[in-house]
Amino acid sequence: MNTILVPVDFSETSDNALSYAVHLANYLSASIVLLHVNSIPVYNNENDVLIYTMHDSKVNSQKLLKEKAEKLKITNQLMGNVECFVEIGDLETSISDYIISKNINLIVMGITDHSKIGQLILGSNAIDIARESSVPVFIVPTHCRYKKINNIAYASEYDVHITEQTGLIQIKYIASLFGANLSVLHVIPDDHMLNEVESETDLFVEQKLEHTEHKTFILSETKVATALLDFIKVHDVDVIVLEQKTHSFLHNLLYASTTKDVAFNSPVPVLTIHS
Repeated sequence: MNTILVPVDFSETSDNALSYAVHLANYLSASIVLLHVNSIPVYNNENDVLIYTMHDSKVNSQKLLKEKAEKLKITNQLMGNVECFVEIGDLETSISDYIISKNINLIVMGITDHSKIGQLILGSNAIDIARESSVPVFIVPTHCRYKKINNIAYASEYDVHITEQTGLIQIKYIASLFGANLSVLHVIPDDHMLNEVESETDLFVEQKLEHTEHKTFILSETKVATALLDFIKVHDVDVIVLEQKTHSFLHNLLYASTTKDVAFNSPVPVLTIHS
């Protein structure tokens, strides 16, 4: 992971995510790309005057980003290169473009605390980007401070297509990258007995992780997010890894997003990967 993208909106949340990203960059000997995306300005209907021109907005944001970059270099003299970019338009589109143009390997974003109602209505840019991003995304809670990643929890689904996916390869790489202990979490409903397919999946996971130091836990709970959050409360976990899978529109209507539920309530960063 040589290049880390950090979207910046100058809030406390993004500043905290940037601090986390700097520590990651130092550990991984990676460079950082700071990206601020301004939405397209709107006209004042009463005076028909553009309140804040796109040029002014871009110049001001670029100045603020450069100031951040200079401070980072002063306080982190051993860190790699820091680049600053400002775009006008849509955040998700801009990030997708930068993943390709800047060869981004990892994204680090903050997530803002919301009330239960706010979570449903507002969602989060971090959640949306994690769902669509082609590279791993660290979602960092506002009040979470960096600590060395020694313990990783990985939520593994009983998916019949697991043999065709890359999740296990990625988690092995991530665990080795940080030299971390790995906890593999399977969540099953209360009073559920593993069927033949699930048992075969379990065996496949154990075989793939045979040479990776890990422990496996089977958690009994109807709601996956609840099981994962309860595990974090009673175990030493520095990061929890969730796989993003493509579901049908109907599935998304009927089932709450585990990533969203965990990310909004987790005391530790959530790292999302795509199989």
